[in-house]
Amino acid sequence: MNRCGLSLVLALLCVCLSPAIGAARGTDDKVRCLKLEARIDEIRLRQRMGYTAKQGRLYKQKLSTLEAEHRARCR
Repeated sequence: MNRCGLSLVLALLCVCLSPAIGAARGTDDKVRCLKLEARIDEIRLRQRMGYTAKQGRLYKQKLSTLEAEHRARCR
């Protein structure tokens, strides 16, 4: 295959694979969001179960960080 034909084949492959790559990214984003939500729920559950003052500060800080990341990446 000559150089022009090879370039054409590569261009067509890129065009054909673009939607698949985009769908995979969307799936990765959804999985990341679900994991963030699970971690947020876990910390909220721990907060309901009682904790020391030091643990409370750590939970609050971690929850704030996770919620900020969730707001930035999801929805």
